[in-house]
Amino acid sequence: MRSPRKLPALATAAITVMSMGAPAAAQLEPISYIYNKPGNQIGIGVYQNRGQRPWTDILPAGGRTDSHLGWQKAGGFYIGPGYCADPYYYSEGQWMPYGVTVRGPDYFDIYDFVGGERTSRNEIRSLRRGC
Repeated sequence: MRSPRKLPALATAAITVMSMGAPAAAQLEPISYIYNKPGNQIGIGVYQNRGQRPWTDILPAGGRTDSHLGWQKAGGFYIGPGYCADPYYYSEGQWMPYGVTVRGPDYFDIYDFVGGERTSRNEIRSLRRGC
């Protein structure tokens, strides 16, 4: 039986460094996200690009498209039959209503960009049945 060969010190150091791997990349700030408030108690359909149909994922109550689904960009949401919701966006330090109640079944495209903000932040509030 052959005895294992010893690696030169330089080769051993290189293998050790390579096996350590690169540090995890920092999470990029999202371009836009949708937050389904916990009080809504049910999931909503969501999609990544404005105008995209049909929705591609379910966002549970309390979830955000960036942290829950890993999306850098959200395009909008879908409310199912018999439900309605009030969408809000963040601008200049406060949450602003879009000024519409979305009545399901229907889709709603969020803003891609909100002036003065680096991220288009959106919330779904007052998701309710029978409106």
